[in-house]
Amino acid sequence: MSSKLLAIFRNFGIGFIFLFGIASCEKDLEDIGVDLTGQRPFDVGDTIFEVVAYNRNIDSSRVDNNNAAKVPLYLLGVNYNSNFGSLKSDLISQLALPASGADFGDNAIIDRVVLDIPYYSTRDGDQDAIDPITGLPIEGEAGDTIQVPNFKLDSIYGNSDLAYKISVFELGTFLNSLDPDDPTKSNSYYSDKEYVLNDKLYEGDFMPDRNDTVLYVERRFLDDDPNTVDDIDTIVGENSAPSMKFDLDQQFFKERFVDHNNPFDFENNGNFTRYFRGLYIDAEGFEGSLANLRAANAGMTIYYTNEEIGDEPEGEDLNYNGVTGESDVLIKTKQSQRYGFAGVATGRYERSYAGSKSEEALMNPDKVNGESKLYVQGAAGSEVIIDVFDQETVDFLRQQNLLINEANLIVYVDGEQDEVPNQLFLYKSDFNSLISDYYNIRFGPGIFGGLLEYDDEGKPELYKFRITNYITDLVRSNELESISKFAIKNFVSTDQYEATSVDTIVQDWNWIPKGVVLYGNKPLDNDKRIKLQLFYSK
Repeated sequence: MSSKLLAIFRNFGIGFIFLFGIASCEKDLEDIGVDLTGQRPFDVGDTIFEVVAYNRNIDSSRVDNNNAAKVPLYLLGVNYNSNFGSLKSDLISQLALPASGADFGDNAIIDRVVLDIPYYSTRDGDQDAIDPITGLPIEGEAGDTIQVPNFKLDSIYGNSDLAYKISVFELGTFLNSLDPDDPTKSNSYYSDKEYVLNDKLYEGDFMPDRNDTVLYVERRFLDDDPNTVDDIDTIVGENSAPSMKFDLDQQFFKERFVDHNNPFDFENNGNFTRYFRGLYIDAEGFEGSLANLRAANAGMTIYYTNEEIGDEPEGEDLNYNGVTGESDVLIKTKQSQRYGFAGVATGRYERSYAGSKSEEALMNPDKVNGESKLYVQGAAGSEVIIDVFDQETVDFLRQQNLLINEANLIVYVDGEQDEVPNQLFLYKSDFNSLISDYYNIRFGPGIFGGLLEYDDEGKPELYKFRITNYITDLVRSNELESISKFAIKNFVSTDQYEATSVDTIVQDWNWIPKGVVLYGNKPLDNDKRIKLQLFYSK
């Protein structure tokens, strides 16, 4: 007889002693109340099942946006955590042509090329406007300091006060939205894919900045003298929200975009993405921060000046020849073209557990006896595998003729931790599929659980999964529910079940780098060990 089954006998033994007491009392109840009740009440009980839980390293996660119904967030930056080691993430995306096309007109001169990627941020009152050059408050006509929106950044993980290096490259790898082996299917990109990098377009230190809400573009070519600033454009993002901004190599875009003499390459987006395959944003460093980003609103803008025939308003000398109000004259005109992130966007993760607390548990998991600590982290991180039942155990349970009232798998947070996931996700590991309680019409995600629960002091305490339907089907002798190990992973939006879909396969997107250390199944005298809790009637 297996040790697991012995443990179940032991737990059931306690329950049956309890039931025997109930039955003795119910005998008297039955004798004196038969005319009132008409039948004998059910015996009820509960028991704790010992499980074996260990860790599993995840080599890669899917990170592309080629499924319109499953669009991930994008991750950029570097971070080190003593529990989970180091993680660096790069961001890769194709660009789309401007809606008006890519015609730069006559004698175009580039003023500035800026890549901007919005943060996730929340409006948090107002603050003083600060001059970016002098560092002093900006005053209005009445002498009062001008107020501008204040923001706090969301979805930043790690130490945002530490700088790391960002480099931007021209992408050399073509990103295909369709599978080359089967063009009827969308292509998949995983976080360990290698890419070809061409010219470097930017390099510099970077730190998240919640005040990076305004871009100033100096126009130096309106009078043909690049040594003077003729005008300054103030560019404010959508809702004045902050974004990270990187100045790209102007000479590169002059040669490849402005001076390019093959209009076929800019005729449509298909041609354009084969000519200019996109941008690769590389994060370098060890400690710092990671940010989930809104790539849908990101893009590259080329600010330039060209020559157009036009009329000067009365009193203005737009061609700087000393004469105002002229008609049909050649005027230096401010222009811009925006190439938004579009097409295929993806990422690349590089992770190392070297020197971390999780290294041994992930590299050499004890699959027989289980572990005392369990590690769950997203972004090609780690999952927990839980071995609950074998066939001998299921056969034993079926012989008990049980009615399962409730079944809960409970995992406890192991001590105080900086920031843990708001939700974990449980699925059948052997089949990589959803548990029936998650999509069953009588239960569903709200009952299934997985949300972080807090103790009386407001500290993170546990995650609970209700798997009553699964266990019920498993122990019914006439059901064909297959036995499977469970897996626990970080929950992301692509795990949400779609009622209109019949697909129960668990998707392998995962882009949130939050992690949590959980109590494992050892030692047995630990009240917070991972456990399966069963309430039943007999």
